[in-house]
Amino acid sequence: MARERTTPRYLLVCLIALILALIAPVSAEGMSPRVVQPGETIEVGAEALVLDLVNLRNPETFNPVTELRRYKDDNRAKKIERVIGVPNDGYFKISDQALGGKYGRYFAYSEKDGLLEHSIVFVPAPAATPTPVETITTTVPTEAPTDTRTPAAAPTETTPAPTQTPLPWLITIAAVGLCGFFMAAKRR
Repeated sequence: MARERTTPRYLLVCLIALILALIAPVSAEGMSPRVVQPGETIEVGAEALVLDLVNLRNPETFNPVTELRRYKDDNRAKKIERVIGVPNDGYFKISDQALGGKYGRYFAYSEKDGLLEHSIVFVPAPAATPTPVETITTTVPTEAPTDTRTPAAAPTETTPAPTQTPLPWLITIAAVGLCGFFMAAKRR
């Protein structure tokens, strides 16, 4: 009797472990910071990027980077065009809105060390282009014409339906449904 009561609990624990195994990788995707090297080119789009700017620090003092500065004509002796504050150089979020359309070379700046020699280049991310849809042209065969004045059948164009991959959460819902079905069948 005690064994029959613990079986659903074990199934529930296995179900929760399965759900976590399927959901955790999807939710953690894209959350780890990208380590930036000096002189690196970074494509910035509408989706925010998380950057690790620690490698832009002064190697002698290792003081944190507090700003990214863009200078006119990439010349540090000229006027500053744009300043982006960096609250945490180990976990810095940036998107195209933060840049305000001012792409180009940005120099690292530290409050304690001043302007640093390291820089990074921000460029706009390429726009996502839709995949081309293949058009299939077929001709409809006609019987031998009896009248010479009737035109031949025109070609018919059809476009195939685009294929989509199943969403990860759909797999999780299916797994939960199957486990519930098995638990209900076990009770009967």
